[in-house]
Amino acid sequence: RIISIPAKTMKMGGLRLYCNLYLMGVQNTPEPGCWKASKSDDSEVNLRYVDLSGSIIIQFSEECITVDRLGSSPSNKYLMHESMILNGFLDELNSIVYEGSVSEEKRLLTLPEPGNQLEEARDAISFG
Repeated sequence: RIISIPAKTMKMGGLRLYCNLYLMGVQNTPEPGCWKASKSDDSEVNLRYVDLSGSIIIQFSEECITVDRLGSSPSNKYLMHESMILNGFLDELNSIVYEGSVSEEKRLLTLPEPGNQLEEARDAISFG
Protein backbone atom coordinates (compact mmCIF):
# COMPACT_ATOMS: atom_id res chain seq x y z
CA ARG A 1 0.00 0.00 0.00
CA ILE A 2 1.40 3.37 -1.03
CA ILE A 3 -1.35 5.67 0.22
CA SER A 4 -4.43 5.42 2.39
CA ILE A 5 -6.64 8.51 2.67
CA PRO A 6 -9.45 8.28 5.24
CA ALA A 7 -12.69 10.02 4.35
CA LYS A 8 -15.07 11.92 6.59
CA THR A 9 -17.65 11.75 3.79
CA MET A 10 -17.41 10.46 0.24
CA LYS A 11 -19.80 10.41 -2.68
CA MET A 12 -18.15 7.28 -4.00
CA GLY A 13 -19.76 7.02 -7.45
CA GLY A 14 -19.19 10.66 -8.36
CA LEU A 15 -15.66 10.72 -6.97
CA ARG A 16 -14.69 7.51 -8.75
CA LEU A 17 -16.07 8.85 -12.06
CA TYR A 18 -14.23 12.17 -11.61
CA CYS A 19 -10.96 10.39 -10.77
CA ASN A 20 -11.40 7.87 -13.58
CA LEU A 21 -11.81 10.69 -16.10
CA TYR A 22 -8.75 12.44 -14.67
CA LEU A 23 -6.65 9.26 -14.84
CA MET A 24 -7.78 8.52 -18.40
CA GLY A 25 -6.59 12.01 -19.28
CA VAL A 26 -3.08 11.37 -17.96
CA GLN A 27 -2.46 8.10 -19.82
CA ASN A 28 0.08 9.92 -22.03
CA THR A 29 1.90 11.59 -19.11
CA PRO A 30 4.80 12.15 -19.23
CA GLU A 31 5.27 10.12 -22.47
CA PRO A 32 2.77 9.05 -25.11
CA GLY A 33 1.29 5.64 -24.33
CA CYS A 34 3.15 5.08 -21.06
CA TRP A 35 -0.02 4.28 -19.04
CA LYS A 36 -3.18 2.35 -19.83
CA ALA A 37 -6.22 3.00 -17.65
CA SER A 38 -8.81 0.32 -17.00
CA LYS A 39 -11.71 -0.21 -14.63
CA SER A 40 -11.86 -3.67 -13.11
CA ASP A 41 -15.03 -3.13 -11.06
CA ASP A 42 -17.16 -0.38 -9.56
CA SER A 43 -14.77 0.29 -6.69
CA GLU A 44 -11.36 0.63 -8.35
CA VAL A 45 -9.38 2.12 -11.20
CA ASN A 46 -6.18 0.60 -12.55
CA LEU A 47 -3.30 2.23 -14.41
CA ARG A 48 -0.88 -0.23 -16.00
CA TYR A 49 2.58 0.95 -17.00
CA VAL A 50 3.88 0.31 -20.52
CA ASP A 51 6.88 -1.80 -19.43
CA LEU A 52 4.52 -3.97 -17.31
CA SER A 53 6.83 -3.61 -14.29
CA GLY A 54 4.03 -2.09 -12.23
CA SER A 55 0.46 -0.88 -11.98
CA ILE A 56 -1.32 1.66 -9.81
CA ILE A 57 -4.56 0.42 -8.28
CA ILE A 58 -6.83 3.07 -6.75
CA GLN A 59 -9.71 1.72 -4.66
CA PHE A 60 -12.68 3.64 -3.32
CA SER A 61 -14.69 2.58 -0.28
CA GLU A 62 -17.04 4.52 1.98
CA GLU A 63 -14.26 4.88 4.58
CA CYS A 64 -11.18 5.66 2.47
CA ILE A 65 -9.30 5.85 -0.80
CA THR A 66 -6.34 3.50 -1.10
CA VAL A 67 -3.56 3.44 -3.66
CA ASP A 68 -1.60 0.25 -4.13
CA ARG A 69 1.28 -0.70 -6.38
CA LEU A 70 1.06 -4.01 -8.15
CA GLY A 71 4.48 -5.31 -9.19
CA SER A 72 7.27 -6.84 -7.17
CA SER A 73 10.14 -4.90 -8.77
CA PRO A 74 8.98 -1.82 -10.65
CA SER A 75 11.51 -0.06 -12.87
CA ASN A 76 13.02 3.26 -11.82
CA LYS A 77 11.28 4.88 -14.77
CA TYR A 78 7.97 3.46 -13.52
CA LEU A 79 8.62 4.86 -10.03
CA MET A 80 9.39 8.33 -11.40
CA HIS A 81 6.30 8.33 -13.60
CA GLU A 82 4.17 6.91 -10.78
CA SER A 83 5.22 9.87 -8.62
CA MET A 84 4.09 12.31 -11.30
CA ILE A 85 0.71 10.59 -11.67
CA LEU A 86 0.10 10.33 -7.92
CA ASN A 87 1.12 13.94 -7.23
CA GLY A 88 -1.35 15.03 -9.92
CA PHE A 89 -4.02 12.76 -8.43
CA LEU A 90 -3.45 14.30 -4.99
CA ASP A 91 -3.69 17.78 -6.55
CA GLU A 92 -7.10 16.81 -7.95
CA LEU A 93 -8.25 15.49 -4.58
CA ASN A 94 -7.02 18.71 -2.95
CA SER A 95 -9.16 20.70 -5.39
CA ILE A 96 -12.19 18.56 -4.62
CA VAL A 97 -11.75 18.89 -0.85
CA TYR A 98 -10.68 22.53 -0.48
CA GLU A 99 -11.33 24.63 -3.59
CA GLY A 100 -14.40 26.16 -5.18
CA SER A 101 -17.65 27.40 -3.73
CA VAL A 102 -19.26 23.99 -3.17
CA SER A 103 -20.66 23.56 0.34
CA GLU A 104 -19.06 20.84 2.47
CA GLU A 105 -22.15 18.61 2.44
CA LYS A 106 -22.18 18.63 -1.40
CA ARG A 107 -18.47 17.91 -1.91
CA LEU A 108 -17.45 14.58 -3.42
CA LEU A 109 -14.89 14.12 -0.62
CA THR A 110 -14.30 15.62 2.80
CA LEU A 111 -11.51 14.68 5.20
CA PRO A 112 -11.63 14.11 8.95
CA GLU A 113 -9.73 16.38 11.31
CA PRO A 114 -6.92 17.43 11.29
CA GLY A 115 -7.29 17.50 7.48
CA ASN A 116 -3.62 16.91 6.66
CA GLN A 117 -4.16 13.49 5.04
CA LEU A 118 -3.28 14.69 1.54
CA GLU A 119 0.05 16.12 2.72
CA GLU A 120 0.84 12.86 4.52
CA ALA A 121 -0.05 10.92 1.37
CA ARG A 122 2.25 13.13 -0.68
CA ASP A 123 5.10 12.35 1.73
CA ALA A 124 4.63 8.62 1.01
CA ILE A 125 5.24 8.96 -2.74
CA SER A 126 8.60 7.61 -3.97
CA PHE A 127 9.89 10.65 -5.80
CA GLY A 128 7.57 13.18 -4.11
